[in-house]
Amino acid sequence: MTGPRGLLSNAYSRAGRAAQNARGRGALGRLGYHRLFDLRPPNSIPPVWGDLWHLYQTVLERKPSLILEFGSGCSTIIMAQGLVDNGTKDPAKIVSLESESRWAKISETTIPDALGQFVEIIVAPVDKAEHSGVPVWRHQNVPVGAPDLVYLDGPALTPDRKIAVDMLDMEDRLAPGTRLIVDGRSRNCRFLADEFSRRWSRSWNRFTKQTTFDLLA
Repeated sequence: MTGPRGLLSNAYSRAGRAAQNARGRGALGRLGYHRLFDLRPPNSIPPVWGDLWHLYQTVLERKPSLILEFGSGCSTIIMAQGLVDNGTKDPAKIVSLESESRWAKISETTIPDALGQFVEIIVAPVDKAEHSGVPVWRHQNVPVGAPDLVYLDGPALTPDRKIAVDMLDMEDRLAPGTRLIVDGRSRNCRFLADEFSRRWSRSWNRFTKQTTFDLLA
C-alpha cells in the first residue's frame, strides 16, 4: 500500500506494535519473567515482548499437552514457562525443532533449569523440496505425534524458498481444535491455506504480524 493512506496505516501498525510490546514487557515483568532470557547470547534475536506475551497467554488458555515448535529461542522458554504455570497433573511438553545444530545447542544451554524437563530440542536439518511445483523447505527428524499447539517460526527463509510444508505432512494426524500460530511468513501462510486438505479457520493480527489457524474438522 502506498500514498498517504498507506503511510497512515503503516504508522498505525507500528504504533500498535510498540504499544503491544510495552504491554507484554510490563506484564511479563510483573510476573518476574523478563529475566528468563538473560542467558541468551547477544547475537541472538532479542525478546519481542508482545509476541512472547501472546504465546504465554495462548499456552495458559489452551493448556496444550504437546507443543511442536519450528525454530527455537525465546519463544521456547516462555511457552515452557506457560506449561509449568498450567500445573497440569499429566506432564506437558514442548518439542522444538532447530535446523542448525549450533542454535540447538544454544537453546539447550540457555533454558532455565526449572524449565528444562519440559523441553526437548531436536536438531532437524532442512531439505530442499518441491510441493505443487513450488520450491519449499521440509525438516528432517520431525517426530511422529499429534501436537495440539504448533508454533511456526523456522527455518530461516531465503529469497528462493519462503515456504515450509511440514504442517501439510502432519495434517492428517492432528485432532480438531489444534492451533497453529505462524510468526510472519505471509507467503507461507497463504500457501498452507491453499494446500490444507482439512477445514481450518484463519485470522491475522496486524500488530504481532502473527497468523492463527484453528483446525475445525
